[in-house]
Amino acid sequence: MKKLPLMLASMLLMLSVTACGGNGGNSSAATNAPASADPAAGGSSTAQPAGKAKIKFYTFKADKPEEPIFQAVQAYNAAQDKVEVEYESLVQNSDSTDFMKKLDILVAGGEVVDVFMTGNEDELLERASRSVVEPLNSFFEQESIKPEDEYSKLLKLEDKVYGILPSSTQWLTVFNKDHLEAAGLSLPEMGWTWDDFRDYAKKLTTPEHFGTYFHTWGEYPNVIAYTEKPHPQLSADLKPIFDDPSFEYFFNLRRVMEKEDKSVEPYADVLASNYHVLQQFFAGNASMLAVPSYAVRAALNLEKFPHEFQSMYAPLPRSVDSKELGMTNISGGGLAMGAKSANKEASYDFIRWMSKEAYKFTKEIPAFKGVDGAELINGFFGENTDLIDTASLSKTLFDPNLKMPDTFSVPYGSELKAIVENGFASYILDNRSFEEIKGEMTAEVEKVVQANQK
Repeated sequence: MKKLPLMLASMLLMLSVTACGGNGGNSSAATNAPASADPAAGGSSTAQPAGKAKIKFYTFKADKPEEPIFQAVQAYNAAQDKVEVEYESLVQNSDSTDFMKKLDILVAGGEVVDVFMTGNEDELLERASRSVVEPLNSFFEQESIKPEDEYSKLLKLEDKVYGILPSSTQWLTVFNKDHLEAAGLSLPEMGWTWDDFRDYAKKLTTPEHFGTYFHTWGEYPNVIAYTEKPHPQLSADLKPIFDDPSFEYFFNLRRVMEKEDKSVEPYADVLASNYHVLQQFFAGNASMLAVPSYAVRAALNLEKFPHEFQSMYAPLPRSVDSKELGMTNISGGGLAMGAKSANKEASYDFIRWMSKEAYKFTKEIPAFKGVDGAELINGFFGENTDLIDTASLSKTLFDPNLKMPDTFSVPYGSELKAIVENGFASYILDNRSFEEIKGEMTAEVEKVVQANQK
């Protein structure tokens, strides 16, 4: 087992001392599932068959009837008579970070967790490294299925599957159709490069708006590392990979686009403004954006992102020297089983059902492969084509050329990501050389890896 960083170990010790108040979750009406499989049907509760397995599902989604995850759990309860899921919402603001802190307190206090969900991969794998998550490999074997054939991505650590994604977030490029047409540009095709991306940004830039926008997250200093490398900071033998040419290329790309082309908002202004990642695009202040696919559904949130233009979609660019087409990054939060669950078969049944059926309620793209892409997109957005170009979206999300590298994860991935964020900030704000920054990032990553070695 990997050693925990000193700060995390101290926090867990403190939590184990203070967490003595029992379950801090809110039991919801999910335990009284409606007779109808439709969660909106509102039927009266029915008596449960004797011997029905009861499990608790911990989530950061609110326990409100309008919450899609809540609706999905109700539908599962109504769809079968073997398992009853109790919906435990620990926060009401959908903040997965706050949720995980509260869940850690419960676990440290002895609470038995059957199933829980996380907001991202790192949150799940960090807990898996502490042996509080049950591997799912044996359950897949009992079903005689190969999980890689079922899902576009699995949350794995050292060849063990610890989580299934109920929905997948895939990186793509989104365009403002009005800006694209005004510049006389057509949508780029699969295989365009980051050099092409720079050229598009220059042509899209006007006195009124920038051609593109780069956010502060750790993916944006080198998107290539997240789409074309097995791990964005490490080699298979856990060595830093900052010697890879893509890092110097992308750091320099960011600098010349800001300093020379003037096609992107200055990084200092982005930091000072504390934008939402989608804010400048939907405000019409940036013409295109490389971004995860949750930008699609955000186009319908006109209260938060008021706009009138149609969004169009294209694949991510590839690195200039890449021979591969369709490389992208697929991510998402996970559904996981607690290692101490007394109802593991029931928990697995619930996780599998959610991974295959929850998208019908959340209207998110599932990681489960057994869906018709075009039918799904038209069903989700067919009435919103004034805001979402469904043809380019379906073509982008379900292109047969899409692929991911054979990836691996480490439970301290968030620490490594922060090192790159800080390194790039120093590079761009202090006008330092890449070689100097590379040396500092390398030393910091080596320090974190060493602290987490067995």
